[in-house]
Amino acid sequence: MSLLSSALQIGRSALTSYQSALQVLGNNISNAGNPDYTRQTVGLGPMNGVPLPEGFRPGAGVALTSIKRNLDEALEHRLRVAIGTEQSVMAQDGTIGQIEVLFDDFTGIGLSSRLGAFFNSLAEVNNDPSDTAIRSVAISEGAAVALSLRQMRSELQAIGEAVDEQIAILVEQVNGIAVEIADLNTQITAAEAGGHGPAGALRDQRDALLRSLSEIIDVQTRPQQDSSLYVFIGSEALVQGSVVRKLGTKQELDGEFVRTAVVFADTGADINPNGGAMQGWLNARDEHAYGGIAQIDELAGGIITEVNRIHSDGQGLVGFSSVTGTSSVLDPTAALNSTDAGLELTPQNGSFFIVVADDATNTPVAYQIDIDLDGQGTDTTLESLVEQINDTVGNVTASITPGNLLKLEADTGMSFTFGFDGQDAREDTSDLLAALGINTFFQGADASDIAVNSALESHPELLAAAQVNLPGDGGNAGRLAQLNTTASAQLGNVSILDFYNNITGDVAVTAGASHRNVEACGVVVSSLEAEKQAISGVSLDEEAIDLLKYEQAFQGAARYVSVIDRLMDEMLSLVR
Repeated sequence: MSLLSSALQIGRSALTSYQSALQVLGNNISNAGNPDYTRQTVGLGPMNGVPLPEGFRPGAGVALTSIKRNLDEALEHRLRVAIGTEQSVMAQDGTIGQIEVLFDDFTGIGLSSRLGAFFNSLAEVNNDPSDTAIRSVAISEGAAVALSLRQMRSELQAIGEAVDEQIAILVEQVNGIAVEIADLNTQITAAEAGGHGPAGALRDQRDALLRSLSEIIDVQTRPQQDSSLYVFIGSEALVQGSVVRKLGTKQELDGEFVRTAVVFADTGADINPNGGAMQGWLNARDEHAYGGIAQIDELAGGIITEVNRIHSDGQGLVGFSSVTGTSSVLDPTAALNSTDAGLELTPQNGSFFIVVADDATNTPVAYQIDIDLDGQGTDTTLESLVEQINDTVGNVTASITPGNLLKLEADTGMSFTFGFDGQDAREDTSDLLAALGINTFFQGADASDIAVNSALESHPELLAAAQVNLPGDGGNAGRLAQLNTTASAQLGNVSILDFYNNITGDVAVTAGASHRNVEACGVVVSSLEAEKQAISGVSLDEEAIDLLKYEQAFQGAARYVSVIDRLMDEMLSLVR
């Protein structure tokens, strides 16, 4: 009887083991379309049993010894890194694409065309300087350039601010995922406490959350003996078992822009992501959006400086009865080339001329104003400049406005001009006129506030087209027209046109490289996902083969148990 009982136990073990194996197999098949599922395989092992009468030990059947998750942890880590990199370049690519559109002359702001039209209009003034209509066109084209620069800067700022808003949203997503991972850590620890193998479904959920987290920010994981998982950002823990250190944000003023920085909420320690969408958005904001603003500001500053330097040396169709500068001095007692003066264009040691004429006779009298900014002795301040002009120049009064602007006023019946000594053209070697905004074409400091001098907009006859104040003289307008292709020290010894073309070229190159990076990262992710699926994915063909094998094994075990059952009945009938 004991032998028959052992035989019955063999059949029983086979039935229960293959039934369990079929259940695991069925779970695999049901999750064949689940991308987050990890295929499980059963481990079957022989059971030791009582010896046969002959002394041999054939065993006592089969047992389900393990359920294995087919997962390569190293491959999973590589996939998370690749996903993070892909999301980073995709975030940047979207922003770069928006910026690229701005620099397209057909779909964007059209700055290149407007620059060309502006300098061409100045060439027209050179050809016919007495035509006020042509002068008005040149001033309008200058206003269009200024508007384009302001628009481009505004659009770049709007892109940067929109990207910055994404940072706080991503932080909240990270915190939500971290809480879910910590909760799963608790569940997995409890489920696996009995030592019966991994809780596959819970671990799959946790792995999926880790991939989602990697899409946002780069993380590292460290498994623990209690089956929980520690998650790190850099060297700082985000999740430790069931404990979550949440992220937070802080606002930092960097230059003129307020930027959102990511920190740990408990310590305020800064976080500098090395992957994920968060890194991509931060790079898009700082390097591409706000970085583009810096380039546009430099371009606008160069245009303002170079145009104003030449314009301030010329004369219009009429002289000034009164002129007020457009650039304010912070401290009228400070040397004009010092930081305390606060001028965007720094004046230097040199001189300029004021030419005063009687409106009735138009007889010019030239006065040279020397600017001492050599750093030795007493340097020129706004106050000392006013004193010098009042002491030197007849029929013109200099003063300082309440806003610390230089103002010059001619006596009744008199007018004044700049840029020649009564006979020959004379350059302002000190750059003071341009620095203070006297007789300038543009006002402002960069792309945020560039505009045509308001005096020109209302009086186009003041456009300084002449060099020696003679009828038909358009020499200064000719000099202005050549600025588009003349190297500028202010712009790194390239012309205004070349500087802008360099910006657009860099944007195009960056956009092209970004598109290629997205494609390359997509290939890497697809390759790793295919490799992962080969290991962890469910193959219905393989499952069908195993299904047939386990089904036949179960049927064989059932027939075996039936045979043993009949033998036991016969044995019992003999006893009776």
